[in-house]
Amino acid sequence: MISTDERYVFSHVLAPGDYGVLNHFWITYMSESDNGTIIRYYIDGEQNASIVFTPSLLCGVGFYDAQGPWGTNWFGKGADDGAWWSNFNIPFQKSLVVTMQHLYGSFGGYYVIVRGQTNLPIVLGGRTLPKTAKMNQFRIDQLYHPLDWVPLVNVTSGPGMHFMVTIAAQSGNLNFLEGCLHVYMDGDNTFPGFVISTGTEDYFDSAWYFNGGQFHYPVSGFTHLTQEPNNVTWSAYRFHDTDPLFFNDGFQLIWRNGDMVDMAGMKCYMESGGPFAGSPTDSNIQAYGWAYTWPASTEEKAEEGFLAGQNTVGTMSS
Repeated sequence: MISTDERYVFSHVLAPGDYGVLNHFWITYMSESDNGTIIRYYIDGEQNASIVFTPSLLCGVGFYDAQGPWGTNWFGKGADDGAWWSNFNIPFQKSLVVTMQHLYGSFGGYYVIVRGQTNLPIVLGGRTLPKTAKMNQFRIDQLYHPLDWVPLVNVTSGPGMHFMVTIAAQSGNLNFLEGCLHVYMDGDNTFPGFVISTGTEDYFDSAWYFNGGQFHYPVSGFTHLTQEPNNVTWSAYRFHDTDPLFFNDGFQLIWRNGDMVDMAGMKCYMESGGPFAGSPTDSNIQAYGWAYTWPASTEEKAEEGFLAGQNTVGTMSS
């Protein structure tokens, strides 16, 4: 039974000289259990778990949308009820403890599988990550006003790689999708940074407010949408395992709740003072950002600026 008591699901202690990688998680229960089910990963003796998630949002799906089955290389859903699974590579150096808890009450039975390997290299973006790599999770559950900045990933210093992000938004209309995504890296926080999409749907490999419908692609997915008068819910995910975003000294991925239009009709390049693109409203945002980091001493610097040699050109989106 899932209950408000935090219960151990799995634990493992490594032998001296080994390192570990958790690379498969699967859980099933009835769908009504999803809202409030929390999984925690305690890495290397942590007192407070650094990785905490609801299984559906781990798999890129907001608002406990139970549609399935579907799947990608990294995660998916294998049944009508439950069957959420993830193949994220979660490294650890000493030990791993996995627990489960329900925030709101007790529910019927569940099944969990946790599986991993020792001394298994993690290869992403054509590079083998250092053995000392750590997965960092960034969690957001907050109300943002129109044009507020949403810090999806914030690595303050050191080398690493941005892995993926999931955003789930509840808003008054879809105009929050006008928001651009900005990358700041290696100590340069000068606005606008690198503009990596000129609208939210661009970042998730779609267009025109996702007018082609929902999809679950290997790199990106549009996983949920409901529309009522003055109330919209939406979610999507995006990986960077095939188009890697490596950094040498810090990394930020910043999104905006809506955006502004400059005199030339372009978005993304006005920090303040311009007219809104559409009429964005307050938005409740839940998001998980994931990035690997490692000590600088274990890694040679990446080739200068994966993004530095590119000139990202802003264009208008819907």
